[in-house]
Amino acid sequence: MKSKGFFLLLFIVSHFTSVGQNTIGLPQIINYDKNDYHGGSQTWNIGQDDRGIMYFANNEGLVTFDGFYWKVYPLPHKTIMRSLAIGGENKVYAGGQGEFGYFSPDRNGIMQFTSLVDLVPDKEKTFADIWKTVIYKDAVFFQASDRIFEYKNDRIRVFLAKNVWQYIGKSGDKLFAQDRMDGVYEFKDDQWYPVAKTTTTVNITGIMNLGTDSFLISSQKNGLFIMNGQKISPFVHNAKETLPEHINYSARINMSEYVAGTRSDGCIIFDRNGNIIQKIRLVEGLQNNNVQCVFIDKDGNIWAGLNNGISFIDYSSAIKYIRPDKQNEVLGYSSIIHDHKLYIATSDGTYVAPLKESGKDFSFSIGSFSLIKNTMGETWKIDEVNQQLLIGHNDGVFQIKGMEASPVLNGSGCWIFIPMTQVFPAKKILVGTYTGLRELDYENGHFISNEELKGMSESFRFLTTDNDGGIWASHPYRGVYRITLSADGKSYSAKLYTDKDGLPSTLENYVFRIRNRVVFATKKGIYEFNYKTNKFEPSQVVNNIFRNLELRYLREDGDGNIWFCSGKKIGVASFEPDSKPKKYTITYFPELAGQILSGFESIYPFNKENIFISSEKGIIHLNYAKYASKQKRIKVLLGAVTAIGKKDSLLFGGFFHSLKDSVFVQDEQKVPRLSSSYNSFHFEYSSPSYGLQSNIEYSYQLSGYDPAWSEWSTKTEKDYTNLSSGNYVFKIKARDNLGNESQVVSFAFVVQPPWYATIWAKLFYAVLIFIAGFMIYKWQERKFESQRVKYEEEQRRINELHQLKLEKREKEIIKLQNEKLADEVKYKSRELADAAIHLEERNSALTRVKSELEKIYKRSGNDDELRQTLLLLKNIERNNSTWEQFATHFDELNNDFLKKLKDRFQNLTNNDLKVCTYLKLNLSTKEIAQLMNISIRGTEISRYRLRKKLDVPRGKTITDFLNEVVLVIK
Repeated sequence: MKSKGFFLLLFIVSHFTSVGQNTIGLPQIINYDKNDYHGGSQTWNIGQDDRGIMYFANNEGLVTFDGFYWKVYPLPHKTIMRSLAIGGENKVYAGGQGEFGYFSPDRNGIMQFTSLVDLVPDKEKTFADIWKTVIYKDAVFFQASDRIFEYKNDRIRVFLAKNVWQYIGKSGDKLFAQDRMDGVYEFKDDQWYPVAKTTTTVNITGIMNLGTDSFLISSQKNGLFIMNGQKISPFVHNAKETLPEHINYSARINMSEYVAGTRSDGCIIFDRNGNIIQKIRLVEGLQNNNVQCVFIDKDGNIWAGLNNGISFIDYSSAIKYIRPDKQNEVLGYSSIIHDHKLYIATSDGTYVAPLKESGKDFSFSIGSFSLIKNTMGETWKIDEVNQQLLIGHNDGVFQIKGMEASPVLNGSGCWIFIPMTQVFPAKKILVGTYTGLRELDYENGHFISNEELKGMSESFRFLTTDNDGGIWASHPYRGVYRITLSADGKSYSAKLYTDKDGLPSTLENYVFRIRNRVVFATKKGIYEFNYKTNKFEPSQVVNNIFRNLELRYLREDGDGNIWFCSGKKIGVASFEPDSKPKKYTITYFPELAGQILSGFESIYPFNKENIFISSEKGIIHLNYAKYASKQKRIKVLLGAVTAIGKKDSLLFGGFFHSLKDSVFVQDEQKVPRLSSSYNSFHFEYSSPSYGLQSNIEYSYQLSGYDPAWSEWSTKTEKDYTNLSSGNYVFKIKARDNLGNESQVVSFAFVVQPPWYATIWAKLFYAVLIFIAGFMIYKWQERKFESQRVKYEEEQRRINELHQLKLEKREKEIIKLQNEKLADEVKYKSRELADAAIHLEERNSALTRVKSELEKIYKRSGNDDELRQTLLLLKNIERNNSTWEQFATHFDELNNDFLKKLKDRFQNLTNNDLKVCTYLKLNLSTKEIAQLMNISIRGTEISRYRLRKKLDVPRGKTITDFLNEVVLVIK
């Protein structure tokens, strides 16, 4: 199982201490076993491509690692893969048992093996293991024991061994090989030329360049040699410790450092003078000491292929781990450098180690830790007071002198020491203990315990003084104390401040001295005490840096940077010198998250190269100058894209073919187009930042689906489900804790619509819709025509009914009007007839009167008065044109009846017209006789004569005839 912990704290049995000294600081070691990489136990060769992907020649084939995901690609027949070399065009050349060729990605970016054995001449095809594969110039060399194959221009050339080919390797611009009997050869002008003789016992495992025509040679059984020109001689050095003899593999780390992978002593790092710099073995955390191969990656870190597993050694890291006790895991509470020695206060005593590299990175100092006598037990604090070392111990206060500690204060455990004055040496030192405060006097280089100060019994672990000598203490669960010493210095009083006094909370308050001020780290940033208002308030000096960040620990270094702990995280606010206002940058160290000693945080910033941090497993060493200056270019890799459907399909295996701006990108002509049944996708991505995975965060976006980039996260995979048809581009980028971002890597794909949503289907649907629409249109047209006809018929029927109703109504109205008119005419005619009768009666009366007056006038003898009367009556008779007035009124009422009658029947006399008029008025014969002043018989005769003149047909009365005549005349 993978052990990504830090194996510097591995339990060590006592006999390992007999091994020689090592550096006090060790790099992080990450071990991977076969359950992690799903391969075989042994790894024979290692390589890395331009993208940062690691390759391992393993018992079960080619193993790749991109920082998070492992993949295995077996050789044909699943034979052991012994060697590899990284070539151009995404090719990984590989050699195995009776097989060699190259792996390269197919069109989907999935590694496939291509054998080159078919190019070998038939008589040379029988060979065993290919132990080494080397790329030199434009050729690839595959070394078996009895022959070397050269692959160039799609041809294979064979170089047979005179005895046995034992090695082939490149150093600088030269290619060397070793024959057991003839020694070292160099490949020049397409041939092998002998360079130097070796004995048959020297089996070369590595050749590394030392300078012009000078090479360092490692051997399997005889240690190191120097090859200078044509001479090979043992490597002579003046180092105190002997270098190992059994070296399986070697590599150059940089211009001055080398690493040897040994058969039984792990990895040994040494310089060109033979001095051992560091040992990485089982005791330091390696899985085992049998190292088959080593490789230096692009970041200067070491990969070791072991006899049983793979290990990553974070050699170039700025973080190292210091274990003061190799036999026991101890908590590291506090540390200090004094008199060129590193002292560490732990959970089981105080340890010290000499520092031989003064002023440099002390983690590379060679040495070992020793326990100081009389310090076993919990040692909380070690500090320098008056250039003397004091330790706060569970048993009290001790002063260190040499390799022994002497008790200064017994009885109660001690946390902290605070000099009461800034004047050196301080005569009085305040001590925070488990049960209150104590005082120490300093005289003649010795600390003397005074009587116990009287006051409240409280554990004072966090204690400091202000510029006026005031004492401040904090308790994580009670609040903040302001302590005042009595005038005689024998007692003290304490005032407690809580959230009622301006603190954001009564809990989790810690007092420190920063920027020559007393500050309080709280749950909501940094607070200070306002002496004027007697209240706590956010610090105007430093709180703008941390704002409302929850803080548990603060420490200012010599450059004015502020180191802090927030929760389980550690960081630093670093300030740019000479900038006004001072610019600052906050840097977190996520690789240390969870490793600091929670509740007992301690940071000792000796200088930029040496920051010591308390840890649950010893002390962590941080070279901050190296950490801040290490500008590593962050890369992100898209490792796999899987389409999920009824049967999952691997769309992309991690390797693009097209090169754009020195970066491999997806070929725009090879965008996968998927059926609609594949609408869910799984993406895997990582960054080849080995050993820094905790520093890396990722952000992604699926164009065509996500409206914006995702939040930064440490997740290395993403799933999308139920995507609709369309064009999509998955984009991924990475960043580290320093804010450096990678380039964006993209992968485009198309989810095609289902058959019923394709363009042809849509065209078909369009045609169907058109036909259906046309048919519906025609059907509607016919329907509308039918409806129109029905409507028009209905309208015509309604109109006819309406017209009939109107006509009926009009007829009724006309009838009513006619009836009314008839009634009126009848009425008027009756009135007219009455008037005519009345006039006739009056005229008749006047006639009788005139007749009588004439008789009287004759009898009177022509009386003048009577004569005048008669003349008057004659005038009245003349003026009374009764008939004419009557005829005029009658024509007005009867539409010019008399006039029209005269026009048609011109032979009618006035008496005839009168008879017609009276008949029209429906007068009886008697009434007519009366009006005409004739007898009834005379009236009948007049009617008879009139009938003849009018030519009235038989069977029809004159009245009906006259009415008909009127209608005809109209």
